[in-house]
Amino acid sequence: MRQLIYLAVALLLIVTIAYAKEDEDQVTYSDFTLNIGDRIDIGDYRAELIEIQSVKDGIAVMRISKVNGALDEQRAFLQNSANNFDGGSDSGGITITVTDIFDDQSAKVRVEYKESLGTAKKRASERPATALNVPILTVQKSFDKNHISVGDEVKVTITVKNIGTGRAQDIKAEDLPPLPEFSYIAGYPPKIKDALDPGESDSAVYVMNAVKEGSIRVPAVQVSYTDSKKNVKSNNSEPFNILINPKSKPDLILTLRPSGPIIVDGKGMLNVSLSNQGEASATRVNVEGDIKPSDGLVAADLDKSFFEILPGAVENYSIELSGKKPGNYTVTLRSSFLGGDGAMIQEGRAEVVVLDREYKYLYLLLIIPVIIIVAWMYKRYREYKY
Repeated sequence: MRQLIYLAVALLLIVTIAYAKEDEDQVTYSDFTLNIGDRIDIGDYRAELIEIQSVKDGIAVMRISKVNGALDEQRAFLQNSANNFDGGSDSGGITITVTDIFDDQSAKVRVEYKESLGTAKKRASERPATALNVPILTVQKSFDKNHISVGDEVKVTITVKNIGTGRAQDIKAEDLPPLPEFSYIAGYPPKIKDALDPGESDSAVYVMNAVKEGSIRVPAVQVSYTDSKKNVKSNNSEPFNILINPKSKPDLILTLRPSGPIIVDGKGMLNVSLSNQGEASATRVNVEGDIKPSDGLVAADLDKSFFEILPGAVENYSIELSGKKPGNYTVTLRSSFLGGDGAMIQEGRAEVVVLDREYKYLYLLLIIPVIIIVAWMYKRYREYKY
């Protein structure tokens, strides 16, 4: 009887120890973000990310192997679908699940295993990652002017380039919405080629006119496309700020410079300068003038006309003046021109002096008395000498 009791106690201890060991060897898991070529090591198992087969459909390809060669299998994993190897984690093997696919180069992978297998570790790929047959489109949007004013015409260029290793297909450029600060003249919306091979680029140009001043944010252009596996990808340009200034206007400065005083019956010159110091052209420039008092100073022709004076340009000319009567005269010129929002007028003045003619024989009359005095003094000097 005693022997039966000892045997029962021994069996109870064995069962208790077995259950204790089973409780200690629980199933655990680890999550890793893998790039193509990276792998997870756990015990003798190796799980390597080979390829993202489809981002859209959530399919990744992994290779699962063991160091001793007992297992070597490459399998397509459907996202969020568990895959068991050697019976799975509950039976001492491993369970692999692709929980998220970020892009065509990386995914999040969960590995489940018994704690007795050790600690799961990530091993980065020892070879550089090379994405085969993967298109990558860059997008740029630019204006042909840095300084814009109301009324200016602006050319917008959209450039798309494939810097990847695969053909980009089903390319669509979206440059929306239209900006209310511009009126769209031609070429909008932009059109880009449907497909671009590696290294190939394409551009589209459209023309706008600035109609409203202010600071605005130019939105990004988004380009969507697919690769050879019909995975949808996209990229966009960088948004930027621009300032639209008020409408440019000409600023025509009229300057008059007389050559100097004029004597009666003599001639002089009035030098005239028209300088456009504004940011727009002055067109249909007409110069007219008058002289006050109206008699005594005569101008050959005060009127002048120019078709256009560009910003920063200067037009110079001279007017011949004739003095008829001594006095002070005011010459006034007025320039009328078109620019900005309509007609504009600028005025310039100059003072011209006409002197009376000088007669040289009057100076001779003053010299005669001096000669007489000098001769008399010389005569007296000779008389006293003897």
